[in-house]
Amino acid sequence: MSTNVHSGGRFSLQAVALIGLTVVAIAGASLVVHDLQSDASSSPPAPAKKAAASSSTATSGGMSSGMNMASGTAMGSNAVMTVRQTTLPKMQASGKTPVAMAMVPLGQADWEGMTIQARTSAPATFVLFNGTNQQLVKPSGKDSFHLMVQLSDQYTNVAIPYSSVWATITKNGKVVFDERLWPMVSRFMGPHFGNNIALPTGGLYHLTLLVSPPVAARHMEYKGLWLKPHKVNLTFRWVPKT
Repeated sequence: MSTNVHSGGRFSLQAVALIGLTVVAIAGASLVVHDLQSDASSSPPAPAKKAAASSSTATSGGMSSGMNMASGTAMGSNAVMTVRQTTLPKMQASGKTPVAMAMVPLGQADWEGMTIQARTSAPATFVLFNGTNQQLVKPSGKDSFHLMVQLSDQYTNVAIPYSSVWATITKNGKVVFDERLWPMVSRFMGPHFGNNIALPTGGLYHLTLLVSPPVAARHMEYKGLWLKPHKVNLTFRWVPKT
């Protein structure tokens, strides 16, 4: 009888020891899995960070004013924009607050932190004011479009006044427009330079903008910038009504 009891006790001790080892092994495996899951959730994959930074860089920058730009416009230095007379938006001829409208771009360039943008709309009505007299300018039947050039700070998008812009347009080497653009102000667009332009025929044209240094006292962030006139060259294709 004593032998059987001793054998049964020894068997029970072995069973308890085996069960204890199994529990310890399961607990250890659970801790390893939990640690791996915590590491995976706490650190996002490096490729995701790179993709986000690349997207932000690609979409940074853009147009400086509130004007809506036509879709599908290429603004590189070698881009040739096509301006169709039938799609030019019309400007308001009244004194009411202007509404947003799409502008057809001709091109854009940067000069020492200054963004130079050339845009077009349908020929516009505007008022010339020299301090004492006012002269109403209405489009003629020969005018093709209204040219607008805005100078702005590329970091703040604030328009830069107190400069002057001379525009020269040629076709096949022949000058068809060569004048200083009027300094203008618009409640919607702000300070800019512009005039109505008459082109003789359709085809490929070359636009040269000569931008002078702004004649104004400058805060220190603009010290040493825009000290000499700057020239911008753009090419566009004009398609008149048929």
